[in-house]
Amino acid sequence: MKPTWFRITTGLAAVYHLVLGGALLAMPAGALGGITRVFLGTELEVDARLAMIGKFSAAYLLAFGVMLALLCLKPQRLRALVIPALVLFGIRLANKLVFMTTIEETFDISRGRSLFAIASLALIFGLMAWSRPTDVETRKP
Repeated sequence: MKPTWFRITTGLAAVYHLVLGGALLAMPAGALGGITRVFLGTELEVDARLAMIGKFSAAYLLAFGVMLALLCLKPQRLRALVIPALVLFGIRLANKLVFMTTIEETFDISRGRSLFAIASLALIFGLMAWSRPTDVETRKP
């Protein structure tokens, strides 16, 4: 049962990161505001500098999405990638918790949206940690 939960969790996280990264990379700079409204719940005033930051962020999102997709497809073989994924999700969760109020005020994001993001990250982190593949599963009796 654990391998199934791991694949579901990493698969959904991969799709999210690949879609968001692909949208940021493929869409024109003017569409960045709409993309952030849909995915992050905030409307940004897009200038050339912010558009470039969006393109740089897209590279990270795509790379992480590919890593998660590979974990979903070959979890046992690529289990060494689980720790870096958990570290990144853990850092993102801690960042949301520590800076929640600042993020809400700066980007005009509702408390409910912030709590949903925190719950989502905590769920992904928890499910990945609980269901991660181990080397014990590959040993023959």
